[in-house]
Amino acid sequence: MKKSIFTAFIAALTLCSCGGGKSERYADMPGDTLTHRSELLTLIDRGDFVTAEIADPWNSGKRLAAYALVDRNKDIPQGLDEEFTVVAVPLQRSVIFSSTNSAAIAELGALNAIAAVADGNFYSPSDTVARLIAQGRITDIGSSMSPDPEKIVNLEPDALLVSPFQNAGHGVLEDLGVPVIECADYMENSPLARAEWILFLGELYGNRQLARDIFTQVSTDYEALTFKAALSSYRPLVLPELVVSGVWYVPGGQSYMATMFADAGAAYPWADDSSTGSLQLSIEQVIDKASDADIWIMRNFAPLRSNTDLLALSPLYSEFKAFRDGRVYNCDTSSKPIFNDIAFHPERVLLDFIIIFHPELFPGLECTYYQNLAK
Repeated sequence: MKKSIFTAFIAALTLCSCGGGKSERYADMPGDTLTHRSELLTLIDRGDFVTAEIADPWNSGKRLAAYALVDRNKDIPQGLDEEFTVVAVPLQRSVIFSSTNSAAIAELGALNAIAAVADGNFYSPSDTVARLIAQGRITDIGSSMSPDPEKIVNLEPDALLVSPFQNAGHGVLEDLGVPVIECADYMENSPLARAEWILFLGELYGNRQLARDIFTQVSTDYEALTFKAALSSYRPLVLPELVVSGVWYVPGGQSYMATMFADAGAAYPWADDSSTGSLQLSIEQVIDKASDADIWIMRNFAPLRSNTDLLALSPLYSEFKAFRDGRVYNCDTSSKPIFNDIAFHPERVLLDFIIIFHPELFPGLECTYYQNLAK
């Protein structure tokens, strides 16, 4: 992409119209806003390019990143790169740090634009990405926490799609001269706000209409299920997850997962918490807060076949009412794509929750992801 004579002429004309002062900022240009549910992502079609601004989830009023998505076959407007990180689209050789994004990219028909992924060993053997890694068509760059920079450089990627964390940069990735796309979708406080990030991927991979169609259907289905769950006056108290390496991570009260519990017609012990991320608790703290939970649901990267398997992990699990009542549900994430689906297809996971919380609303329907450990 080169700066054209026409672009330079327009820039000069803008300077003249401002009485010789500083030209109008591109960020102030009029345009059509493409996102409406997200609290963190703002996509605006400004005619010759699309801007994507991402709010900082941890610092209110501040911006985490800003991008200008410019057609790779067109010129870069003069001065645009002074306000935004310019990304040539559609992407052709991207490196993906989360399987949730690779699944959505595949759904958008752009799997061939993935040159590499991180944490390739965590992809299910049935996943297309895992097969392409085995065939050598997609490179595994190693752990997302310590990727191999030499492999990344040799791939000559056009963008790196990463997950940001509070008070943490991306280390060596920031020095490679490749646009780092901050995928902060997991910090949204509602499932549909997070699912709307597929519109960003649609812009990045050149398939806007399909992305819109997917999100419209997801929204319609999700809202219909929420309406159905609201028909039940019973609101069981739900306990999520289990201890991992001595820490029990539970969703914050303002997280998208807490919102999903409410949408599925359940009460949540930490609903009054103001966090959008996760809370790090001890098992004793969880027992104190949620030992009387009616239902316990968890995700685990290994099969748990029974309550006996669960009790072998910690005898303290017997302190929970849901355990004693046989209302513990596990999702084996080594074989179930729940992490991929919950990001951009929350309606699928919501249906499982409603089946578990309110089985009378869907008599005879089995869960897709979760299994009752008492059965």
